[in-house]
Formats: sequence, C-alpha cells, structure tokens
Amino acid sequence: MEADVGVTMNGGSRETGHCRTLAATGVVVSMLTAMVPSSAYADVEVNPFVSLRQVVADGTRREGRGWLEAGAGFAALLDTNRVDGNISYRYNRRISEFGDIKSRNRHNANANVRAELIDDFLMLNAGGTASQYTTDARGFNATNPDDESSNQTQIFSGYVEPSVLQRIGDFATFQSRYRLGAVSADSPREGLTSPGSIGLDPSDGIGSRLSDSITQTASATLASTRATNTINWSLTAQGTHEDVDQLNQKYRGYSAGGELSFRVSRKLELIGSGGYEDIENTQDSILFDEETGLPDLDENGHFQIDPEMPRRTAYDFSGAYWNAGFRYTPSRRTSFEFRAGERYGSANFFLDFNHRSRGGMSVRANFQQTLNSFSRLLTLYENGIPVGMTRVGGTSQLGVPLCAFGIDPASEDESCMFGLTQSLTPATFKSDRGLLTVSRALEALTWSATVFYDKRRYVDSQQLQAPTEAELPASVFGDDETFGVRGRVAFRLGELQSLGFDTLLARNSYALSSGRKDTQFTIGTQYSRRLSRHLTGNASLYGTHRISENREDSSSATASVGVRYNF
Repeated sequence: MEADVGVTMNGGSRETGHCRTLAATGVVVSMLTAMVPSSAYADVEVNPFVSLRQVVADGTRREGRGWLEAGAGFAALLDTNRVDGNISYRYNRRISEFGDIKSRNRHNANANVRAELIDDFLMLNAGGTASQYTTDARGFNATNPDDESSNQTQIFSGYVEPSVLQRIGDFATFQSRYRLGAVSADSPREGLTSPGSIGLDPSDGIGSRLSDSITQTASATLASTRATNTINWSLTAQGTHEDVDQLNQKYRGYSAGGELSFRVSRKLELIGSGGYEDIENTQDSILFDEETGLPDLDENGHFQIDPEMPRRTAYDFSGAYWNAGFRYTPSRRTSFEFRAGERYGSANFFLDFNHRSRGGMSVRANFQQTLNSFSRLLTLYENGIPVGMTRVGGTSQLGVPLCAFGIDPASEDESCMFGLTQSLTPATFKSDRGLLTVSRALEALTWSATVFYDKRRYVDSQQLQAPTEAELPASVFGDDETFGVRGRVAFRLGELQSLGFDTLLARNSYALSSGRKDTQFTIGTQYSRRLSRHLTGNASLYGTHRISENREDSSSATASVGVRYNF
C-alpha cells in the first residue's frame, strides 16, 4: 500500500495530502475505538477530570502575559483477557487576560492498546499521541510546561499495526507485521523577512516546519525457537515508505539480513548480524523568486515547486551492513548489550544497559545510531526497538505515566526525556543519541538524574538551493549537537501534600539556525495539596535563562496556581 502524493504542491494536491493524513488518523482512532471492549466483559477504569489554572509569564524581549487556563480530560486503563492498554486525553483552552498568547488551544493525548484477535496468531497494536513540539532546529528547549511561544507546534500522530505470529513446530517462529502511521502538524509558517536568507531559523522565514506525512513499514522474520539452544538464528526482511506533503518528499528504505548468536554460558551470548540495504530519499525542487532570491511561498506559506527543475535526490545509499557484539545477563535484574559494525555507509554502534536493584534503584543507559526523520520517530519502530517519543503533558492518573513538554511533576517515566532532544524538521538525519538515567524511589522521596546527548548529521536539509546555484553544499548546514543534564527530586509531605524540584542544564548547537550555540539553565518547583477526596490544589514556579553566542541573552519566568477535580 503506497499513498499517492501530487507531483506539484498546488492547492489541490495539498488538500489531497491533508485529507489523506486525516483519513489515516481517522483509521487509527476507529481501530482504537473498536478494540475497546464493553464494560460488561472488561476491567475498564476511567478517571475524568476538569481543571482551572491562573498563569502569568514574563521575560526578556516579551511583554508580560497572563491567561486563565480551563481544561478537561480523562485517563483510562484497559485490562482484559484479550485487550490491554491505556488511553489518556487532555484539552486546555487558554483565555488571554493581557499580553500576546500564541497558542490558545492545546491537545495532549497518549494511547497504546494491544489486542489479541486470534489466540497465539493474530495481534493488533494501535496508538497515538498529541503534544506540542519545538518547530525550529534549536535542539532541546525549556522544560517549562507552561512555556508559551511562537516556536511551538501542535502535532498529532497515530499508528495501527496488525501482526501475525506462528510457531513452526519446535523448530522456528514466523512473525510478520505491517504498520501504518500518520503525522499531522498544525504549524503556520512565518513570512520571509530578509533577502538572501537560506537558513532554517524562523527569523530567516523558511523555518524547519514539519509537514503532514504518511509512513508505512512491513517486515517478516523467521527465527529459531530460542528455549535453551546453544546456537540461535533469524532471517529478516523489511521495507519502509514515508511520503511527506512538503515538496512531495519520498523516503524509501529496504533491507534484508540475518543474525546468528552463540550462547557461551547461561549469562553470556555472542551476537553477529549482517545484510544488505537500499535507501533513497527524493523531493521536488523549490521555486525561487528571481527578484528577491527568496523561495516563492503560496498563500499558506508552503514551498512551491519549480516545474523547470528536476526532482532532487537528497540521499541515496545501497550496500552491505553488519555488526557484532555480545549480550550479558548476570541476573533477571541486570542486562547489558553492545554491538559495533557498519551501517548507512559509516561506523555504527549500539549499547543498552538496564539494572534495577531490590532497594528501588534503577539505572538505564542507551546509545544508538540511526537514519531517521521526526515523523518516523513518532510512528515507527527504530531498528526494531520500540521508541516512545515525547509523552503528553498532564498529571499521572491511575498509574498512567504522562510526560509534559519537558517534564511532568507526577511522572516517574524518564523515557520521554530521550525524545525531547529532537526538534521538528522535515529533513532526514543520521542521529547519535545517548542517555544515562539513575533514579531511586523511596517511601516519601523520589529522585532522578539524567545525562543526555544527541547529534544529528543532516543528509538532505530540504536541499535548499540559491537561484544562481544548482544546490548548496551540505557543509553549509553541518551538524546539530545537544547535551546536558537534568535532575528531579519529589517529596511526599504526608498523605495530603507533595513538593517537587526540577533543574536542567543544556548546551545546544544549532547548525540549521545560523550556526548558533546556546547554553540554557532552567529551574522549577511544583506544590500540590489534596483539598478534599476529589479536589486538589496546585502551584508552580519556573525560571529559564539562555546564554546565546552572537545574540542577546534572554530570561523568562512563569507562575501558576490552580485546582483540579477528579470525578
């Protein structure tokens, strides 16, 4: 199944692409609805709520702003013989009181549902997310959940995935899956401001706004039945298609290979894999205005296609890949895997470590190198490993971990931190991402510390070309790099009160944003108190200071107070 995209970005083709994305998103929603069983046959727990908050904000180069925020939503847990999962949704309406409010409506949602349609054979997974993301290429931005700026975009994404699992006697297991994912971005583009601007910073006017897209992937695997085998093997074939509305971008990736492992002992296993891959990423050429030298945008702020220029090949690679390493599992509480090899035409490394002690201490370390885009990160598996991008904002209910745009005071799920080092860009990039998280949960105290690293090496950068040049050299854009540390401490002050503190120190290098380098420091605190069985009061205070090379430093602060009623 391959979605159709018009060969030109006229109004009709954009409308077709938008309808296509909405249709695919509708399929995901319908599948989720169909998978939810009736309460007569399921253990379904639903907790709706409403909230009201007063927020004020101020900062450098910004006038004071204030708004009343009204919200409503729910969180649900599903647990039956055939279906399990969680669904949460929250809508906030910001009512301006003074100052300029950029984002008045915010949708935050997270859904992951798994259903067994036929015992031990046919499974169906579906899910989706809605959240706010950074729209420029400036890496990891503030952890302030009340951040309110023009650099944010509302993103909706969803996927549906049927899969088949069949045992072939005691010899092997066959598994196949198909995943359809859709991403829709509500991101109005700013106008062009300075002649000759070609960078991707919003001040340059082009920006790196994400466009609607459809992504599909299919895979088939035949693997030996592991049990206590000394030697195990697997054969895998996979294909990925991504169709992006902006510039009719198309990504095609195919791979086939195998893996062989040798169990040295109960704790140690040697691993080796290899195969062949073929990847191509193409897009149409941008139409430039001959007088201004700037891209000619349509009434909706989208690039227009130059009918006299051919399609551009942003990335084209085919060749063998391989890796070798080991998996060490000294106990059920500890696992370590390391692989090194070559993929995408360069050296490639993978590391994953997990440890959880009996005393509540948890350590997680992960490093991986992939070829990806923001849309594929949201909707697909990454190298066969499920990747949970930014979880949505809100307060944890019924044990469902939610993660705000940066942090969630009630969340113990640090995995959201990993995805936040990606800002919106329609470009394909080689990503080197590392994460180390240490956390401890005690009776009245929970703390965590996270060190993160992310480097993106762009392979297309939208192929922006000047009118007098065939195309700009890739060296113009270079690499984005982000690294830093985040800490969190939460106290439970008796049965009615809780207090939390957050801090973040990040260093960001913005290759797509005029080569800028920023250092950001954010600190925040949150307080909540249960006022009655259903009513909770809350307050928060955040401050951020950003030191920018070649630009004026800036600061911002927000404060809020509110109530929340759980039905």
